[in-house]
Parts: sequence; C-alpha cells; structure tokens
Amino acid sequence: MRRRAFTLIELLVVIAIIAILAAILFPVFAQAREKARATSCLNNSKQFGTATMMYVGDYDEYYPMSVYPHTGTGTLRAFSAFDAIIPYTKSPGIMICPSGPQDNNWEDLLGKTPPAGCFGGQIGKSMGNFGFFSYNANYAVFQEGGPANAFFQGAGDPVLSMAALPRPADTVIIADGYLCGPACPAPNTCKFGSPITTPGKDPHHQEGVNATYADGHARWQKAMKRADGAWVVASGPYAGRLELWGVVRNDGSVGQFP
Repeated sequence: MRRRAFTLIELLVVIAIIAILAAILFPVFAQAREKARATSCLNNSKQFGTATMMYVGDYDEYYPMSVYPHTGTGTLRAFSAFDAIIPYTKSPGIMICPSGPQDNNWEDLLGKTPPAGCFGGQIGKSMGNFGFFSYNANYAVFQEGGPANAFFQGAGDPVLSMAALPRPADTVIIADGYLCGPACPAPNTCKFGSPITTPGKDPHHQEGVNATYADGHARWQKAMKRADGAWVVASGPYAGRLELWGVVRNDGSVGQFP
C-alpha cells in the first residue's frame, strides 16, 4: 500500500503555524519569568523589612547606621546597615534581586586605594558578609551619626529612631535599583542620596521597583518615563523624583530630615 507523504505546501503551513504560536507564546513566557523574579524580589524586600524591625526592637527603636569605619576586629572595616541586619536574616541572599543580581559591587564601592570607589579605601575593608547587592538604602533614614567625618555627606547627622519619622509607612528604607535609567545624572559623585551606579538602570519590574518602608512592610512602586528618558517615581510622596530617597514629613513633603 502506498503511503501519502506531506507536500511542501503542507510542511510550510505547519512551520508557519508553529512560528505564529512561538511569536505569541514567547512574550508570555518572558512575562511569567519576570513575574516570578519580581515576586522573589518582593519577598526579599519583605524579609529585609522584618529583619530591620527586629533590629529596631533590639536597639531602642533606632535604625542602623548607613556605613561607618570601625576597628573592632583589629582591622579597619566598613560596617554597613546591611551588615547590621544579617544576624536577623541569616542569609545575605535577600540583598540580591534576581533581575539585577550584580547591580552594585560592595568591594568596588569601598575601593582598594584612594581615590578608587566611592570611599577610596578609607573606611576599611568589607566585613565579608556580602559582595554584590541589588538594593539601595535610603541614607536619609540610615544616617551616619557620630562626629563629623569627611568621608560622608551630611556627616554628624543623628541616628534616626522610628518615633522620629512622621510617616514611617510612607518613608522608604531600601529599593531595588534606581529609577532614573540611562538619563541618570553623571558623573556620579558617590555622595549619599545620589545614585551609586552611573548610568542608572531602568526599573527592574514591569515599569516599577520593589521598596521596603520604615514600618517594615514592602510593596511595588510604579515608575514612569519622562520625555528626556529618565524614569521617575509615578505616585505617592516621592512622585516625580529620580529615586526613593528622603524622609516623608507630616505635610507630605520629602527632605533629608524629618
């Protein structure tokens, strides 16, 4: 019995159908993967918020300091707010967003010798608790404290307590990345309150970023693109700003101090 084979036209039709289905489904798969990454990132943000609240509870309602040099180990070391909360998380992995796992390199920011890095090697080596990190702290909340220090902008600012924040539920403490994207101001000055990386990065998660707030909760924050290509906060007290930085006051304004 003679078998009937596919004709060339039939094969081309099948290939065309497969190509059309692939064109339809691939973006759906990409969106699903990004949704999974965004969910993982939001979970990290929530864990950071919980750990920070545990720290605050143990230290008379005060938030950890941003970063400062110390010699408690016998060697000059840079101790950061991220180092401070690691005992409560037991894992530095919560500082990594799956959509930007190598956004910031802590060793590069510290620098080996002046003037390399943001700190030029002048505040000590890393504690070794983490290397890369994706989340950027709000240094208006994680103040430096202590005596004036030439290494910091706003040196000598008091360490803030939760009671000192007028609206902790609206004040961000960390966010996964900078909103300003390629239009991020350059060159980078490495001062706190300014972007660490130059140029900036587009928001990681479907035109928005995940943010953790000073009361411990976390949520997604929508961004929008300006005519000049810069991404800015789309809503809330930080609306129109290039980054989620500053303390939200009772009147809704945002500034370096409450």
